Amino acid sequence: MTQITFTPADYTEIRRRSVDLHSKIFKKLTKDDDKTCAKHLGVWRNKAVALESDEEVDLFADYAIYGYRPHGFNMAEKYLRLFSRDADEFELALLRHMRHAHYAIYQVDETDGNEFLQATDVFSKQTYRLLDRQMAQTAYTGLMLAGYLIDFDDFTIQTGGTVKVTREILQADEVVHVIDHIEDEQLASFLSDAANGAKLARAVVSAAFRLGQTGNFQHQAV
Repeated sequence: MTQITFTPADYTEIRRRSVDLHSKIFKKLTKDDDKTCAKHLGVWRNKAVALESDEEVDLFADYAIYGYRPHGFNMAEKYLRLFSRDADEFELALLRHMRHAHYAIYQVDETDGNEFLQATDVFSKQTYRLLDRQMAQTAYTGLMLAGYLIDFDDFTIQTGGTVKVTREILQADEVVHVIDHIEDEQLASFLSDAANGAKLARAVVSAAFRLGQTGNFQHQAV
């Protein structure tokens, strides 16, 4: 098995291949999977998934691929286990990172205005070196975001379904319910459990849908 180490120079190819993989993974979801995810996010209406914009499609697909865990693992992991024969070495290496995507609420500390941002996880206080060319140009210090992150050796990317965390979202019943059930001593490690990340992702994304706050930030979609 070829060992591939990703570097920032691979950014464009990572983005391109990620789009392809997201499409392939999403197509493997069944009608029942789509229905379940739509119900989780409050967008199952009149017996159909009700999405009104590209941003909403990104959020829905992101949750379906990374937050939906019907067998204890996400759909990127399922694709890697069952359909690896359909992927080349680059995609296989990328999938091995994608299966470990983790949910985070993070705040932008600084941006170089070109490629990189430094951000801090509000729970664990871990810092991330985010590589996102569009976000680096539009983000600002203090901006709070929530979404799935994929870690590489010396940088991190977000997966595309990013929510701008506003006061309304933080105070939404769905989000308050999850946060209020975190014990003080578990705060720093809460999101290290992928199941907890899925709960928070469901809460934040469903609140964004309900409040109509799905398209209020420009980022580099995968």
